[in-house]
Amino acid sequence: MTRSSKKRSGCGCCGCPGCLLLLALIIWAGVALWQSFKPLPEGLRMSGEPIPVAAEKIRFLADTTAVDHEGRSVVRQEIFDRMLGRIDNAREMVLVDNFLFNSAGGHGSEMPRQLCGELTDALVAAKGRRPDMPVLVITDPINEIYGGTSRSHFKRLRSAGVQLVFTDLTRLRDSNALYSSWWRLGPRWLGNKTSGGSFPSPFDPAGDNVTLRSWMALLNFKANHRKILLTDDGNGAWGFVIGSLNAHDGSSAHSNLALEIDSTALAGQIWEAETAVLRLSGVTPPERRPIDDGVAVTEGAFRAQVLTEGAIRDQLIEALAAAGKDTKVDVAVFYLSHRAVIAALVSAAKRGADLRVILDPSKDAFGRTKNGIPNRQAAQDLIRKSDGRIRVRWYDTHGEQFHPKMMVVRRPQEFTVILGSANFTRRNLDDLNLEADLRVDGPLGSPLDRDLAAWFDRLWTNDGFHFTVPYETYEDGSKLRRITARIQERTGLCTF
Repeated sequence: MTRSSKKRSGCGCCGCPGCLLLLALIIWAGVALWQSFKPLPEGLRMSGEPIPVAAEKIRFLADTTAVDHEGRSVVRQEIFDRMLGRIDNAREMVLVDNFLFNSAGGHGSEMPRQLCGELTDALVAAKGRRPDMPVLVITDPINEIYGGTSRSHFKRLRSAGVQLVFTDLTRLRDSNALYSSWWRLGPRWLGNKTSGGSFPSPFDPAGDNVTLRSWMALLNFKANHRKILLTDDGNGAWGFVIGSLNAHDGSSAHSNLALEIDSTALAGQIWEAETAVLRLSGVTPPERRPIDDGVAVTEGAFRAQVLTEGAIRDQLIEALAAAGKDTKVDVAVFYLSHRAVIAALVSAAKRGADLRVILDPSKDAFGRTKNGIPNRQAAQDLIRKSDGRIRVRWYDTHGEQFHPKMMVVRRPQEFTVILGSANFTRRNLDDLNLEADLRVDGPLGSPLDRDLAAWFDRLWTNDGFHFTVPYETYEDGSKLRRITARIQERTGLCTF
């Protein structure tokens, strides 16, 4: 071989496959790093100022599915009925921000109510009563399977004049960066179509087929996960419902929690948080908004503040950091896997706090059976690392899910509750999903504190119905699933 031919076989660079592959990897890694840590859109990660609220202005709402002594399912619900009542009374504005808003039922899952249809009817009727009233629905593109299908209830809302906003998730950070960086570089730009798909719907076995592009968008595993209703009360004041309930038929049997608050000042915080979502989605907020009467509220038994995204995590950890002897902590949550939250729970127990945790067993998902990840591994961590100080029970689900996201910390004179849409996971707490919670601080023994304690105690002791089972019922010592749970949590290669 001549000297000149040897020189040509090296890297000049002349576009050889090795250089092209290296360049592709550099671009992929650069996109992954930027999309994982880029600045958040303006208005996200909100921590509102604590607002005084009178005791009679706060209501604890619960939906509970249990089993009676004869093995029959018992469903008791109040959250959605309160939401529909608020919509019916509204005269100034209705704003709904809800993650799942569709009629899909999953694979044979129980559907005691048609929540999607009920909410659609209420919104159309509200717009019909007052055509000039802004009625807005903010939701997640998962409801149209990322552009892969069209929903009749959305067409009906648009026809009635309801403003429908699908959240622009591309503006958010990537929780599954190993995959999403590749998706952003290619498939994202292909668009989608609502007909002619060759793949089954990922959520509804009876639904129309969707395209491969819908499935590729789904694998980003990111969401506007908020669950909020903001309205006026028809008499000049404003309020809202915030919690864990989705307007989704397949979720209508789930156990959920919410808080309803009448406070124009706090409604203003909700409005601020929601206008941030409108703006990141390219939508100009309506001019009508919650406006105080100019009289500052200075007294009230409670102090409440709106929290979104990573501010929720910070407040959870802050509340636990102050927990020690003479402190009781109750946790009821659908998903628990966030390492810092688990560490904070363990540390509180070691300082002498009395901790009780009720978890979903991670086995039921819309007619499908799951493998227990991540909750069974998290429960094992809580018990082992606290040397048995933390007590864990499982909600005994029968096809539905135990879907609350709540922590209550009780000190000698005061309690704190943090409740809303955010599961205790990396995706929900680390500025990846859009989330919304409420923190309320108030006196121990107050009506809200008694309601929270009565609900939790009833589930813990199986008072009246069968709710929970001991930790040993779903204990899982599998090292493989433990390793899998850790990898999924850290990489985002999962749905939790």
